[in-house]
Amino acid sequence: MSIKPVVFVPGFPATELIQASKNRRIFPPDPGDLLDGGKKEKLIRLLSGPDNPPGDIVAGDPIRDVLGISKQAESLYDLLRDYGYTAHSGDNFAAVGWDWRLAVDDIRVQTALIAAVDRLSRAHNSKVVVICHSTGGLVVRRLLEMRPDVADQIEQIFAFGVPWAGTLKAVRYLGRGESFGFLFAKLSASEVREIMSHCQAAYDLFPPDPAKTDMRDLTGQDLNLFVDAELPRGQQQVGPLVDLRWVPKSSGKDYMRQMANLADSRLGRRPNQIRLPNTPTPPITNVVGWGAATDTTCEMDAKGRLTFLETKEGDGTVPAVSASWLRGPDVRTFFLPIGLYPTAGIPNRHSRIWDSPPVLELFDQVLRSKAPEPWVCACVDGDQGIDPSGPVTLRLVAADDQGRPLPNARGNFVGLPQRVAFSFSGAARTSLILRRGQFRPNVGRNLFRFIVEIIWDTGSGPRTREIPILIHV
Repeated sequence: MSIKPVVFVPGFPATELIQASKNRRIFPPDPGDLLDGGKKEKLIRLLSGPDNPPGDIVAGDPIRDVLGISKQAESLYDLLRDYGYTAHSGDNFAAVGWDWRLAVDDIRVQTALIAAVDRLSRAHNSKVVVICHSTGGLVVRRLLEMRPDVADQIEQIFAFGVPWAGTLKAVRYLGRGESFGFLFAKLSASEVREIMSHCQAAYDLFPPDPAKTDMRDLTGQDLNLFVDAELPRGQQQVGPLVDLRWVPKSSGKDYMRQMANLADSRLGRRPNQIRLPNTPTPPITNVVGWGAATDTTCEMDAKGRLTFLETKEGDGTVPAVSASWLRGPDVRTFFLPIGLYPTAGIPNRHSRIWDSPPVLELFDQVLRSKAPEPWVCACVDGDQGIDPSGPVTLRLVAADDQGRPLPNARGNFVGLPQRVAFSFSGAARTSLILRRGQFRPNVGRNLFRFIVEIIWDTGSGPRTREIPILIHV
């Protein structure tokens, strides 16, 4: 089987930035630059000010790892190598780093993506698969909307944790500020806010204005990402790009208000479907992370003060309601439980959304054209599964090959002291809490193994899938 060419577009801020005149990487910053006050001040000016000379700062490659410790894009490259991709030679794979200080639809960002799609499509005389992560999905969406002719060169879009309806992480960083770095080598919250306040893509991540965009989910419920606590219930959704009470006061040029207004005027109404004139939208396989602590609602009071509500309805950055907001006949959405999966005989936490074991089924379908199968998976909460005290939450999914609920999905646990049966109640996902007191080590000295048996009806009778679960006890 011939290998499909792949283009990868990372998120924000997941691309190296290079100072071309000195052939020097300035982001991610060198820890030594963060420890030296003078060097850090110059770095902040470089990242937040206009290029000097113009064009001196350019996008490099997607960030492969942080200090050689935490894998970023490299974890995706490891996976793709098993499919035969040469992630660094460029003959069947292109990683499109982009300058995340710019807008997602900036001509420089879009030109680089178009060139990569065109080069691989022509070289292989075939359509390409575009893999996008987080904000990279917004870059790809704008490509389709501005250049629908390029859609003819794309076989499929494989989207991971894309904030289709915005994310609150950007609001937190700009409204309150968050430090960045390790130990003493870090940027303070105010320094991070200074840099990000000049990054147009940060504002492109904000939830859009509900007066212009339908900010409801498939059931008709408000997403309630950004709300005005002073308004009556049912009317609280507001747009952080248009209601700017939250923006900190500035003693100089008010970049934040200017760039928020620019994002709102540029992006305007954002439909929850991507419709292209005179050409079909490429099929989109949309993966939604579910199970990591995520800002899912931000309340603003009368004085513009922000309060963030954190739940596990997200992937750690993007709320599930936003990542699952995109819809249409060309979109199939799969919820991915984030937590501990048993690999190599131990409960293993997967730090990147694309390297959880169930996702390999989707990679087989997208990259190898394997026939779609029901999406049935389960895992243990990542925090509770390694804490030998307290209850354990299981997250379970039973969906068909389009992400819809499987008929009459139900299940039980095999290997517990007592039989526990459950139902998905017509939904594609559910969570269950189990008492830890019933667990006793049965694998080594501190692990307990049992089976989740998930059953659903088919035209020829019930079908069952068994999923092993491992937890620390």
